[in-house]
Amino acid sequence: MFIFRRLVHSFAYFAATLAAVAVFVLVLMLAESAVYALTGQPVSAWSMVIAAVAAAFGYAPLVQAMQKGLDRLFFRQQLDTLAAIRQLGAGDLAQLPVQDVESALLERICRVSHRSFAALDERSLVDGSWHMFPANAPAIPEDRDGDISPYELYLKLPRGVGDAYLWLGPRSDHWPLDAEGRAALESVARFAAMSLEHARLTHQQSEAARLDSLSRVTKQLHSHDLKNRLHDLSFLAHHLGSGRLEEEDVKRMISAISKVTGRMQTLMQRMTDPRAPVNPSIAPLDMVSLLHGSIRDRLWPEAVKVERQIQPLPPVAGDADLLRGVLENLYDNAVQAMQGQGELKVMARLIRQDGKPFAEICVQDDGSGIPADFQRLRLFRLFGTSKVSGLGVGLYLSRRIVLAHGGTITAESEGAGKGSTFKLVLPLWQDDAGSEEENEPAHPVNKEASA
Repeated sequence: MFIFRRLVHSFAYFAATLAAVAVFVLVLMLAESAVYALTGQPVSAWSMVIAAVAAAFGYAPLVQAMQKGLDRLFFRQQLDTLAAIRQLGAGDLAQLPVQDVESALLERICRVSHRSFAALDERSLVDGSWHMFPANAPAIPEDRDGDISPYELYLKLPRGVGDAYLWLGPRSDHWPLDAEGRAALESVARFAAMSLEHARLTHQQSEAARLDSLSRVTKQLHSHDLKNRLHDLSFLAHHLGSGRLEEEDVKRMISAISKVTGRMQTLMQRMTDPRAPVNPSIAPLDMVSLLHGSIRDRLWPEAVKVERQIQPLPPVAGDADLLRGVLENLYDNAVQAMQGQGELKVMARLIRQDGKPFAEICVQDDGSGIPADFQRLRLFRLFGTSKVSGLGVGLYLSRRIVLAHGGTITAESEGAGKGSTFKLVLPLWQDDAGSEEENEPAHPVNKEASA
């Protein structure tokens, strides 16, 4: 096919040469007639110059026009790089929602290159993932040096850090891939990478503007309304603790009010700038007591049943206040997902990863679940929220806190309406503290239910 196209283009050069000669002769005859009419001389050097200039200037446009015409006639599926770049639309790509940018770009690449499916692999980048179009496209092969079917080829995209690849499926018309076609695809891939980077930078700037607005609002709240409310709560706690009231429930209320006050102050400090460094005060932490206390001190909706499956754990290396805030955020999300009714499970056990013991804490609900695409792409991102009135800050902060402890936080969900499970994995205070095997605690499991 490549040789045939070259032959057709050579024919265009040949035909254009004949046409240029014809133009030269025609212009020469007209120029000679004009010169003879004006000067009476039958032969003039000026006529030759005018004819040669006309033929020379018309030759290249004529060749290009003939080649394009022959391409439209015989090679209608040939990739036109300039036309493809125009169709990719770098400008309007940045106007799409951030979660739709990659799929929209892949859809356009498939359209201009006549591909059945395509994929973008950015798994080697920080917080990178992979994207496919359409959604049911085949999985990306793990080994790029082996058999890459059902994909036809992959192209490395220019990136400052890490490697990214554009995977392309076979053409829908089974048009063979030649050297010229691959070069055109590489040009389109480079432009696509720049378009994607432009769209992402645009969204980052928008996100920075939202972050600045959020910081301004929270600073105002912290300095006025919330600050006054915190003062009122502290004043109430002081007078309730004066000894005039002796009921046990009132004492618990005092403790709860004091803890809420401290948590609100810490939360507002972090909300002033969600990207501020997290510096936990690491110390030996009784995670079992922290879990029981966080469940006991919280005011749960009457229709929410909380089941505890908490095994004994060695001390965890952590900051009690920060980790309590993470648990509170997970409880809040679970209650909202269950719409105030259902069963919530809080589990803790000792596990081993790479031969080292860790504490694993799970918060499981039977609520609305998490869509797969949102879970993979946006769940722990700043401003990533599926709630109509949500800010998308809580899980982002929780992830930063857990990472600052040297741990991990992950989410699992089978889809919409099937509940979700958040898992915290935290390092122990001493590496040799946990010699028990995973799933084999040294003591019986402590199961307790509370409403």
